[in-house]
Amino acid sequence: MGTAAVLVVVIGCLVKWPSFRFGAHYAAVTGRSLLHGYRLQGRWVLVAFALLTASILFTTLAAVTVVTAGLLLSLAPPIEGVLGSVGIGSDAGQAAAVSAVLLAITAVLLASGGYRLLEGLMKFVMPVLVVATLVVTAMAIRGLGGSTLTFLPPVDDPASRTMMAAMVGWMPAPIDIAVWSSLWTIARAGGRSMERRRVLEDFDAGFISTLVLAILFVLLGASVMRESGIDFRGSSVGFSNQVIDLYTTNLGDWSRPLIASVIFVAMLSTTVTVADGFPRTVAALFRAFGETPRPSDGVSDVTSGATRCEGSPAVYWAVFIVGAIGAVAILTFGLARKDGITFTGLVDFVTVTSFIAAPALAWFNHRSVFRSIPRVEDRPSRLWYAWSWFGISVLGIFATAYVVERVAG
Repeated sequence: MGTAAVLVVVIGCLVKWPSFRFGAHYAAVTGRSLLHGYRLQGRWVLVAFALLTASILFTTLAAVTVVTAGLLLSLAPPIEGVLGSVGIGSDAGQAAAVSAVLLAITAVLLASGGYRLLEGLMKFVMPVLVVATLVVTAMAIRGLGGSTLTFLPPVDDPASRTMMAAMVGWMPAPIDIAVWSSLWTIARAGGRSMERRRVLEDFDAGFISTLVLAILFVLLGASVMRESGIDFRGSSVGFSNQVIDLYTTNLGDWSRPLIASVIFVAMLSTTVTVADGFPRTVAALFRAFGETPRPSDGVSDVTSGATRCEGSPAVYWAVFIVGAIGAVAILTFGLARKDGITFTGLVDFVTVTSFIAAPALAWFNHRSVFRSIPRVEDRPSRLWYAWSWFGISVLGIFATAYVVERVAG
């Protein structure tokens, strides 16, 4: 796809921007998560969201964790020898074993509050990663040319269309993350009222930074890998080594330990985020199902600005344990078997599922802020209203076309 992937990334992020933003907006205005807005639309919306969450919980956690495991194995090769000595010799088997350990570490971090240390470390890691990406991209794009320098993505190749669907599905993230964002916004407020303008400014700044980093990474991948005719490998360890090589090819071998460490910490943070997001969401779902909305529901939340804790700790940890066991089982009995699923197949399932579900979730989020927020002055502006409908339409058209093609073909 070459540099044409930049257009796919930009379009994917822009059409989904309102949907993501509405999660933070709803939480800042009402002091409740988007699930509260879903419940006001009817239990059927909660059921639809619960089915989507259940369909991707195990696979998403497995995919994110196994990439982190691959990075750790690349960063610390002696681990392979230790695992080999106990009879775990294949790349997939070692990745599954390391993934289990990482999920156990994640549980400790979440239970003890140690994730705050990881958050502090990320304040150092992300600037290093951004600067490194800027430098190596600037060095690499000088060699762009020929078939790599393209502007429109190919649409005549089924494999390319699947790749585009996967990119849109997860660029910058699946839309169900908007629910997670609303829950985290409430958690950070700690029961205090929130200033809507500040919450949204922080969100927009983070979203734009993510978009820029995604564009740089696409350019880097196109210039280093596509120009040389190399494709990403089909194992998490091989994929991780190739990601690290994107940087070290231009910076030199001296940078490998630094780059590998930085990317590993970033992915570990992502693993912790995903491992926390699903249980937090399911716990809040249980509470939302039990609520009985009233015509005036949400008015007191808007006027007071107070946040409410959503979800039971018991449900949270039950879902975490079940999710971790399910993810490790997928990696052990699926990915590690010769006739089982492939690493790329696992990633494609997660990303394409998110792409297909995107228009429905975008519509739910739109209705939450424009119908479930009582006061008109607290709702997003007309610009965001129009932008949101444009995004829903674009996502709906492409998702429908993709499904029809797959069913007919």
